[in-house]
Amino acid sequence: MRARLLRGLRSRVTLSRLKNNNLDMPSATLWLLDGSRVPEEDLAFFVQQLGASEARRYGCFKRRERKRQFLLGRMLLRFAVSSLMSLPPDVLGLVERTGTAPQLVLPDSESLLPSFSLSHSRDWVACVVGPNVTLGVDIEVNDPTRDVLGISELVFHPDEHCWLLPQIDSARLSAFYHLWCTREALYKLRSSLGRQRVLSPLVGVDGVFASQGPNWHRYTLPHSALTVAICSDQPLSSLYKIEPTELTRVDWLAAVSSMDTVTASMIERVNDRCSIEL
Repeated sequence: MRARLLRGLRSRVTLSRLKNNNLDMPSATLWLLDGSRVPEEDLAFFVQQLGASEARRYGCFKRRERKRQFLLGRMLLRFAVSSLMSLPPDVLGLVERTGTAPQLVLPDSESLLPSFSLSHSRDWVACVVGPNVTLGVDIEVNDPTRDVLGISELVFHPDEHCWLLPQIDSARLSAFYHLWCTREALYKLRSSLGRQRVLSPLVGVDGVFASQGPNWHRYTLPHSALTVAICSDQPLSSLYKIEPTELTRVDWLAAVSSMDTVTASMIERVNDRCSIEL
């Protein structure tokens, strides 16, 4: 795989080969960004890159945090698709749609659209992209102060809540976030496929937390601040992670004017740091 790293964009890239690797199966790339590292002076520039429907929706948000999440999510998506398809980000369009993900518009209407999914949690935004596969992603900042049992009782199926109850405190927080993120990622996947959005319990009567089901597969990646879950409608051969240290107008302008690439040999391979569930 060739992954293009934009000039001026310092990235930590992790490549994981999944077990039972089959190169005929699709792959996906997860982009993660800590939005607190994006300089304030660059936000106004990014607002100018929004399309008409994006700008209208952006203007409807009242909270500063939500406006920032929306803006950086749309920019990260453009960088991700730009890298995947070797296109400058300024030729990529997004059209907002009510109740679902935005529509990606490519300059060549004959090109096959890649699948993508977006998520955000506090300062963080995430985007997963991939060709020939449908994807859903969810991230959550790990917050040890949250009342996970109270939330679980309100929103999870009774079987899922009962699965959390006996776990020791140190394990319960992680279990809660993995269950939450998997449900959200699976919901997004099913929505993209046009399927029923009501989810069956992810914990069976046997007390086992499902990591796959009919036409879906779950993948998790370790992160110091986040829980990350990705669901796909097909098994993946590879999952890549790109985490820019920042995102600026310089990065945008460099991406528009330069199509430099780096080969996979320049990507750090750290299989032991990725926990992928099939």
